[in-house]
Amino acid sequence: MTMILTCLTKDYVVQASHRRISYLDGKTPPKDQSNKALVYGNHFVFAYTGKARLELTSTIDWAAQRLSEKEKLDDAIYHLRDRATSLMQNFYSGWRPKEKMVSFVGAGFAEMKENGRWCLKPLRIMISNVIEKNDTRSPRKEFIIESEALQVERTFKLFVSGRPLSKERRNILNNILKWCLRHKKAQRPETIGRFLAREIIKAAETDEYIGTDIMCTFVPRAFMNDGSINYHLGSMLMETPDINAEPQQLQPANHFSLHDRFVIPPPFDRPRIVYIDNSNNPLPYYTPIYVRPGQIIPAISISEISLTIPPVI
Repeated sequence: MTMILTCLTKDYVVQASHRRISYLDGKTPPKDQSNKALVYGNHFVFAYTGKARLELTSTIDWAAQRLSEKEKLDDAIYHLRDRATSLMQNFYSGWRPKEKMVSFVGAGFAEMKENGRWCLKPLRIMISNVIEKNDTRSPRKEFIIESEALQVERTFKLFVSGRPLSKERRNILNNILKWCLRHKKAQRPETIGRFLAREIIKAAETDEYIGTDIMCTFVPRAFMNDGSINYHLGSMLMETPDINAEPQQLQPANHFSLHDRFVIPPPFDRPRIVYIDNSNNPLPYYTPIYVRPGQIIPAISISEISLTIPPVI
């Protein structure tokens, strides 16, 4: 089961999840090779927790297909809910209820009416057949949609889905985020992303179901709504060039800290992604799936990269 941390702020949304898949048989060792994230358009991101495969494909690929089948996000979310309910009641009718639990967690910006005016609001949506209460999870027969927008009087809100955080760790993280958003130099989305990623890695120390390879996605309030899809990755530290009269080919530096991976150069007008390999290796680098109405771009794995630079004299 995945831990998904989502933070809503007035200017951006950050979501972090890990790539670990665990097996119900209790014998097969977990694997940290599963993408669980997708970017929808330029204004929403999703991750899932629960059953890892649906209809012989990965759960996130299945969700991407459903979301792509409608022209508007609102319609796509209801379509995802209805198709997931039908699937569990028919294709998986013989499975035990606890084996069918899945939650899709979305976050981004949506137009909502406030005081008689339409405005963009940070919003978290969950499409789920799971009842989460007091850090316990139990199944329900149908998928339902739950949504919560960031209230006007709040600067942020943290949501935890899937594997729970202890009350103590949740309070600590909330206090850290509160401090960040009160200080101008710490208000940047990279800072929030670092703390969400570190919290998942910290939780993995005592929870074998949580992995330490992290996908972090960012959505700006000031997103470009032009229908295009662009990849914007986190930073990558390259080798230091030598003084040389000839062009040089640089490779990624061998070790790359978590802190240094979180860099979002301007303009921050489209979703950004940061992948964290907990061994601090720069490669391979993974992306989420990109989805828009009628189109799906599969997740990409980057295993090699080099940069040719002019002479350094």
